[in-house]
Amino acid sequence: MPILTVFYVKLILNLLLTITTVWVVSQSDLFARWQRNNDNLALAAGFILFRLLPWIGIFLVIGEDPRGDVPFFFYKAEAAKLGGFVYRDFWSYHAPLFAYIISLPLWLWHNSRAIVLLMVVIETLILWLTYRTYKPGKPHSLQLTYLYWLLPASFMYILVDGQEEVWFWGAALLMWRHTKRHPQDYEIGVGVIFSLALIMIKVTFVFLLFPLLIIVRKPLKLLLTMAVIGLPVLAFLYWQIGDLFLMPIQHTEQLMTPNLFSVMRPIVESFTTINEKNSPLLNWFGLVFTILIPSYLAYRSRHRPASETLPGLFVATFTCMMIFQASAPGAYLIAFLVTVVFELIDVKNPWHIGVLLALSWLTVVQPFVYVYNGQPSYLNFGMLGNPIYLFEYTLQLLNVACFFWILRQAYRHVVLSQLSSAP
Repeated sequence: MPILTVFYVKLILNLLLTITTVWVVSQSDLFARWQRNNDNLALAAGFILFRLLPWIGIFLVIGEDPRGDVPFFFYKAEAAKLGGFVYRDFWSYHAPLFAYIISLPLWLWHNSRAIVLLMVVIETLILWLTYRTYKPGKPHSLQLTYLYWLLPASFMYILVDGQEEVWFWGAALLMWRHTKRHPQDYEIGVGVIFSLALIMIKVTFVFLLFPLLIIVRKPLKLLLTMAVIGLPVLAFLYWQIGDLFLMPIQHTEQLMTPNLFSVMRPIVESFTTINEKNSPLLNWFGLVFTILIPSYLAYRSRHRPASETLPGLFVATFTCMMIFQASAPGAYLIAFLVTVVFELIDVKNPWHIGVLLALSWLTVVQPFVYVYNGQPSYLNFGMLGNPIYLFEYTLQLLNVACFFWILRQAYRHVVLSQLSSAP
């Protein structure tokens, strides 16, 4: 199917999903009743309607090939299945075990569609555990589950593009649940989970470590636990492949959109030239804010238990990454979208729902417009005289504005300990 046709289909799906989302938001009493009496049936029905049947329709009935990062996933999953050693025998920008994990479904069905199905299944497990965690304290948790399922961003990034960043929240969710079960002695368990996430998903998960060290009761115990697991892994990798295990860091050399640098580039370029050769310096600059702001939130809330602040700090951390890292793509939204829906959104506030829907539309439309028009780098404001460039640049600005709104919500939730009803 031509890429332009795919985009039009996505727009139609976005419209249908938006209409259904509005209906779900208006049915609070209905979903509250289902949550009390038939939540297992409602969850199963939602999974079938909004994940399984669309997957069957897209990949089996229509016969579309997976897009996004899935072809690259399939390349390294094939290599891993054949016994290749990560980083040495095949490229990977993920953690050492990621390629071997996504190769598992290929033993049953050697097709890239199997990887998308794996992503759908893991997302569903994470969403189910999120629902179970929030259910005792939120009578509208089932409604939030459906809201997440129907957001165009989650639908497109998981079901169509097979993105894996939602695994970040899966790891953070396990850590959060552990702090809730063991409020006095949780550092060893959290350290084990954190270390496994760094080995299995992506090195960028390490950003969460900095605010985490501020809110835990015994940070040294956490670090020692991680060292016991992580240092032998690093030693083994170095013994086998030398410094090739640093390959994921090379991914930061690519300049992505939308982020604060991409929208401020016309101003930055008036002082200095930025390209992929000197982009690491830019990312180091962004790294300061990616670490500093969530750490500041953690410091302001250090008197509160970790079990109360960890989800909000998780959102703040990866929202800052998307804002300040010049190499952060829009797909990273899926890392914290579940958490935003359950932790920061008031389903009765039209402004909150409006921002979620706007961000979902932006994350579908902006990447297509950007790529379809040659991935322009806005080196000066004169380029915005082109209406297409102006349109795409405006989409980036709106994206970044939505990220800042989410960061503000996270600040209110973590530091002020309450959600604001003001837009």
